[in-house]
Amino acid sequence: MGRPPGFDKDKVVQAVERQFRRAGYAGTSVDDIAKAGGLGRGSLYAAFGDKSKLYLRTLEAYCDRSEAGWAAVLEGPDDTALERLHTYLMASARFVHDDPDQLGCMVTGFVVEGADHDPRAGARVRQALMRIESSLTECVQAAQRHGDLDPEADAPGVSQLLMAINRGMEVLAKAGFDAVALERVADQAFGGLPLTARARSRQAPRSVVSDAS
Repeated sequence: MGRPPGFDKDKVVQAVERQFRRAGYAGTSVDDIAKAGGLGRGSLYAAFGDKSKLYLRTLEAYCDRSEAGWAAVLEGPDDTALERLHTYLMASARFVHDDPDQLGCMVTGFVVEGADHDPRAGARVRQALMRIESSLTECVQAAQRHGDLDPEADAPGVSQLLMAINRGMEVLAKAGFDAVALERVADQAFGGLPLTARARSRQAPRSVVSDAS
């Protein structure tokens, strides 16, 4: 297979990203990459370099999209911050199941696989996690300012807990837990936040599904 007419690098990167998410770095061969991207080996190397370089490119694109998606979910005015935290949890519960291939998060896959082919990949993953944590922390602080979360609560600690729940629900989904079960987990996690009495007196906020990741 040679280089097809109208070759679109972005579409190839998207297709190869899904291959890496499906099988991981070690489980993906150059032939797998060529097949996923619809390219011959020569065209693949000419356009993207070797497997490691293409993995880094797909990972960077995924991280950019994930950061922007979660920021869009979590940014907003103080008076809806608590609702946005609930949305984050519900979107986390449905993330794997909303994907027809149930591939899961590329960042999580990288960490679990322990790929060490390029230190730049590890640095990009850490940067993505820190940026998402920052978005969560800002949302938690907004809910504190509005009086929905205990102002004395440790905002970074709450954010890290939410991230851990996010990753844990992904693992459960991959292990076979259905979306209904994970939504119950999300609701339990939301109820375990340091809500103020005023917030607890209200009905749990309605969630909005996001395609952030």
